[in-house]
Amino acid sequence: MNFRFFLMVASIGMFLGCAGGSVATSEFPENRSKEEVRIVLKSEPPTLNPLLSVQSITRYVAEQIFQTLNRQNPNTYALEPALASVPTVKQLPQGGMAYDYRIDSLARWPNGSRVTASDVLFSLKAMLNPLVDAGPYRPYYSMIDDVLITSPDSLSFRVITKRPYFLSAQAIGDLYVYPAYAYDPEGFLEDVAVSDLTDPVSADRVSKTDDRLHRFADNFNSPAWGYDPERVVGSGPYALEYWKPGQRIRLSLREDYWAKGRKEEYLKGVPQTLTFEIISDNTTTANALRDQLVDIVMDLPIDQFVNLRNEAYLQEIYNFVSIPSFKYYSILLNQDDPLLGDSLTRRALAHLVDVDLIIQNFFPDLAQRVSGPVLPSKDYYNRSLPPIDFDLEKARKLLKQAGWVDSNGNGILDREVAGERRELSFTLMSYTNPTSEGICLYVAQTAAKVGIDIIVTRQEGRALIEKLNTGEFTASFYGLGFEPSPDDFSQVWASASVPPSGTNRGNFRNPEADSLIRQIAATTDSSARAPLYQRFQEIIYQNQPMIFLYSPEAPLVIAKRLEYTLTPLAPNLHFNAIQVRPAS
Repeated sequence: MNFRFFLMVASIGMFLGCAGGSVATSEFPENRSKEEVRIVLKSEPPTLNPLLSVQSITRYVAEQIFQTLNRQNPNTYALEPALASVPTVKQLPQGGMAYDYRIDSLARWPNGSRVTASDVLFSLKAMLNPLVDAGPYRPYYSMIDDVLITSPDSLSFRVITKRPYFLSAQAIGDLYVYPAYAYDPEGFLEDVAVSDLTDPVSADRVSKTDDRLHRFADNFNSPAWGYDPERVVGSGPYALEYWKPGQRIRLSLREDYWAKGRKEEYLKGVPQTLTFEIISDNTTTANALRDQLVDIVMDLPIDQFVNLRNEAYLQEIYNFVSIPSFKYYSILLNQDDPLLGDSLTRRALAHLVDVDLIIQNFFPDLAQRVSGPVLPSKDYYNRSLPPIDFDLEKARKLLKQAGWVDSNGNGILDREVAGERRELSFTLMSYTNPTSEGICLYVAQTAAKVGIDIIVTRQEGRALIEKLNTGEFTASFYGLGFEPSPDDFSQVWASASVPPSGTNRGNFRNPEADSLIRQIAATTDSSARAPLYQRFQEIIYQNQPMIFLYSPEAPLVIAKRLEYTLTPLAPNLHFNAIQVRPAS
């Protein structure tokens, strides 16, 4: 589901921070069909229920099982039909919009029944139910007013929005569609009106008074609905065969898959088996490649990717490729921590990081510098804002302006903070991989030159994200993923999206930025949005809520026995469309 790509913040961290136990090469199944494709996952998905996870590691597996109404073309980024047609759009007299869809008449669930508009209504109600753990996604559907079935065969439907929203078509098209017969056999949501859930006041009232919403949410949120093969049910080409925790997830091609013969890459069902091997340890991953036990590896640390690429033996068996990604990395600064509460101190920290040197040393020819929340490939990228240069003297001057001095001569700056004298000393959290740790240690070393004491601590991915969500940090290495679509900053930058309501984990709050975020969302004309985007970038630049670092290319290792097409959208391959080359 491409709209979820924007929310893959946590999973980026998981990829960087993977370490610890995983399947050993001796534990791979001995019997392997040549039609089986083995893919390495750097961490274990928390669930295969796509509404309950913002992690891309979940999406990589779940999108083989579940399908959305539309898909985004990976080259043009235009919407294309998947379960349903691309919508026809009409302006309504009262100011809202109407989006008309028709579900593919061939689309079928595993039990043979048709995918219908009733399933779409059910899926939307499941996501909008305030008691379902889908909070990060609900804001993107807040513009919906109602959904109407518009044909006797229940294949056509209309989504009515309260107001224009520039990403309405993408959000609606990216809705995962669940079979009501499998996920709500008791019919708890059948008589719940969509309109009762699209109004926040009504939704809050209904969630407190209607026991059906509670009973449905208890079931839907249950872990079993995300890992039990009997309960994970979708219209996609694959079914969950089994999940061995900490080892592997195996999917089997559905014999009765409705779109098996289609030409569209995202609808195909080609490999008989997709096996996702959970290998968090990088040495084990390298050995699995050398032993030809796996076919595809994503998200290798860049240094390991380069080293493996230089092994002559592996060059004969695998292709080593890279492709520009829609993600960037930074040092996230917690603005709720009084030490970093002012922009002068945060900007001084930015002057302490030689980003060009980091790219040269850690990502040779495999990353580009970023200086704000918009990637340079976007046409509204603000090129008038120069990258913040590495300059220790500028950092010293800014720190002095912010009131930091070494009053006791111990080499560490200090000042009055909330009525007490505190030293500029704090912890910088790093993931456990060498690249993340190396960058953080470098930042700590340069900071020490101007009197800042930074202690680098390593955190496993999930533990680090938990600390970010609870605000228990001062600074942290951090990654953000993006859609190629126009940016909606509400989840990451709006004041209302501080956890647990969203992923504004640095606690950035700015009234003008909030206003611009709302204006951007309501402006459907791209030329009219451009100056709003430009001003938003200026505000971020002035406030420096994070130290922006780089956007890496996505490295992939792919067995030469496979035929594939690369795509700019992560995971950069359609696993379902991969073909095995005939034996020579």
